Amino acid sequence: MSPNTGILLVSSPALTDAHFKRSVVFLAQHGEGGTLGYVLNRPLAATLSEILPDLYGFDAPLYWGGPCQNDTLHCIHTVGTHIPGAAEIIHGVYWGGDFDTIRDLIIAGGAEVEDFRFFVGYAGWSEGQLENEIKESSWFITESSQENVFTPSVFST
Repeated sequence: MSPNTGILLVSSPALTDAHFKRSVVFLAQHGEGGTLGYVLNRPLAATLSEILPDLYGFDAPLYWGGPCQNDTLHCIHTVGTHIPGAAEIIHGVYWGGDFDTIRDLIIAGGAEVEDFRFFVGYAGWSEGQLENEIKESSWFITESSQENVFTPSVFST
């Protein structure tokens, strides 16, 4: 199996980089321009409503998505058919889309905490970088599913 959009990367014991040691990364995008993904098993001590007060009471946990652009907020979700611009990664799992629509859906009560995974930052690789890390036995590749991407306890560290 080779890296592709929608797969999971599981760090091997040989990977000692502090950012990715014992991590599981869901790939949201992989192509000629590089790879982008989110670390699924690094919860932060904050919730979405703590950083976006207008979503008070929507206590979705935040996760550290990776070492790139830690001043940005990203999400994957299961409500993509309601969000303009959302991209389906695997069946039932969507990436991004219009954040104002996401916010409006949350405020209106049209979505549950369990419908989302919010990340601060992301993991990124330039073209060919991830393939080289896989050849060096830094990562194992496995299939993903909506269930394992949205069940926080599946990949506890």
